[in-house]
Parts: sequence; C-alpha cells; structure tokens
Amino acid sequence: MAEGPADKLAKPKKKPSEAQRQNANAMIASKLRGYYDGIIDEGTPSHLLDLLERLHDAESKTKK
Repeated sequence: MAEGPADKLAKPKKKPSEAQRQNANAMIASKLRGYYDGIIDEGTPSHLLDLLERLHDAESKTKK
C-alpha cells in the first residue's frame, strides 16, 4: 500500500542539530541580505519619484 500524507505526518522526525540550525539561519540571512542588496541596487523607479513630487506639490498648495 502506498504512503499517504497522513502516514508521513505520523513518522517522528529527528530534531536538527545545533550546527544544522545555525547553518540554516546563516543561509536564510545570506539570502535575505542578497534580496535586500538587489532591491537597493535597483533604486527608486522614476514613476514613483514623479508621484512623490506631485504629492509634495499638492501638499504645498493646500498649506498656502
């Protein structure tokens, strides 16, 4: 008989060692740093800068 999803859940799993947890945390941190650096390198899109400028102009007009 083939194993189903419920059969896999019933099997006890070994806890990862401290070294494995640290390695996993280091990999996650590295990936997050990479994603963040990639976003920073992209810069701010021109259409967003234009939108912010129009918002600033509109706020300036309402304050006068």
